[in-house]
Amino acid sequence: MTGGATGRAPGGLIPVADRIRWLLMCRAGLVAVLLGMRVTATGARVGVVPLAVAVLGWLALTGTTLPAGRRNRFAARFLLNVSLLGDGMLLAISWWALGGLDGPVGSLVLLHSVAVTLLASFRTGTKIALWHSVLALLVLQAKASGLLGAAVAMPGGRFGGYLGALWVTVLATASFAAMNERELRRRRYDSEVLRAFGLAVAPEQDPARIAMMLATFARDELQASRSAVVVQPHESVRPGADGAFAAVIDTDGTGTIHRRPSVPPPIPPAATAGPPTTKLRRSLDPVRHPWLVELMPRARNVIEVPFSTGEVSGVFVVEHPRRSAQRSSQRVEQRAVNTAEQAAAHAAVAIGRAILTDRIRTAADTDGLTGVANRRRFDAVLAGALEQGSPVALLLIDLDHFKRLNDSHGHLAGDEVLRRSAEAIASVCRERGLVARYGGEEFGVILTGAEAATAPQAAELIRDAVSGVPGPVTVTASIGVAACPPHEPTPARLIAAADAALYEAKRTGRNRVVVGTGGADRPVRILQSGADRPM
Repeated sequence: MTGGATGRAPGGLIPVADRIRWLLMCRAGLVAVLLGMRVTATGARVGVVPLAVAVLGWLALTGTTLPAGRRNRFAARFLLNVSLLGDGMLLAISWWALGGLDGPVGSLVLLHSVAVTLLASFRTGTKIALWHSVLALLVLQAKASGLLGAAVAMPGGRFGGYLGALWVTVLATASFAAMNERELRRRRYDSEVLRAFGLAVAPEQDPARIAMMLATFARDELQASRSAVVVQPHESVRPGADGAFAAVIDTDGTGTIHRRPSVPPPIPPAATAGPPTTKLRRSLDPVRHPWLVELMPRARNVIEVPFSTGEVSGVFVVEHPRRSAQRSSQRVEQRAVNTAEQAAAHAAVAIGRAILTDRIRTAADTDGLTGVANRRRFDAVLAGALEQGSPVALLLIDLDHFKRLNDSHGHLAGDEVLRRSAEAIASVCRERGLVARYGGEEFGVILTGAEAATAPQAAELIRDAVSGVPGPVTVTASIGVAACPPHEPTPARLIAAADAALYEAKRTGRNRVVVGTGGADRPVRILQSGADRPM
């Protein structure tokens, strides 16, 4: 009578072992009531002792099903079905013995059917009602044929009323139980998919990837025709914070990532006095969400779920199918709204954590004064590039007479020169390679791949950019360039070659570029130099 391939009810709600325990308690009450009815009844066809032996023996026998059911889920389902069939037979015998349609057991049969419907499942309840009906019909037919004493004509009208009362009560109870079970099953399913979604986004380190996972969740679990997630990192967390981005799932299921330097806040400050709340809208507001209107043109029947953490704010938008029952109404299932809100909360935390982790990692690899990479990052990138075996060129840049500048103008002026020089170098090489502060007034630039061949030209551009830095103090730069050594390409040999070239540039007058070959213990061959400009 019970279904499913596991020890749980359909939908995974209640283990069968728990249902057996509850029905055992119900059976104990049933036995007590039957004995009470027999003691008070007159003219019963079965004596008190035989009935007591039968009902108490059945109760003791079914009591053994509980430990057996806990050990094996298949056995639990089998024992539950057998015990319910046995209950029906016991009630049918008691029904005949205590007066049939004229006796009190009919009410007990009805109560048993309702209890099974509520404690087992609505499907099991309807099956046990059918079993009671069949057994009652067999008893009446046996009485009509004289098998159970004197023949008595079948009371068709009264039996029909009995069956009608039984089935109306059971079906009404089953309808209520079905709705309740369906709602519990939905809530369990929502809980499971939200848990799975939370576990999936937790280890992700790419904020855009997390946003796309949320947009995909809307299509897969909320039956959205289109969905979008717009994320704006908070500017207050870091000046010049990462730009806004949006993950969009279109009607054909394709996902795209869109980026912008910034967008208007998803929740304007004046829009609400309290925390942002979910909105159900017929269409997107072009004033409130102009970028979303571009990404989801002609969107209708949307759920807007705003979210905000210490690192980001954003909005999660779910569009309902145009042909759904909700197409012309703003009303949607509260379940869908709750699921969307919880999924957005999971994603917001994961996105904020990913952005914060990235910023912490960036801060650990960034020079605090100049904003370019630090020596730790420089060493790691150089070692990784050489391990890959791709062409590598290294530029070492030294600001000329920097000690004299500090002594003459002070260290604050020196810090400003370092910052502006770093900006000038980065403006030339930001798209070409890694710019790092190598130490003191020295910078390093790592060029890989095709860019390595253009190292001398890049060095000249850097030299011109540094000399053109505006400010109260003008500085120049000496630059040493070295390519990957032909033998034993190690970071130490490449740095030694570039350092030797830099030394030659400073020795021969500064404010120039020298491209060298060989290591620190080999002479530098000058391939190219810049114009000598006296300081």
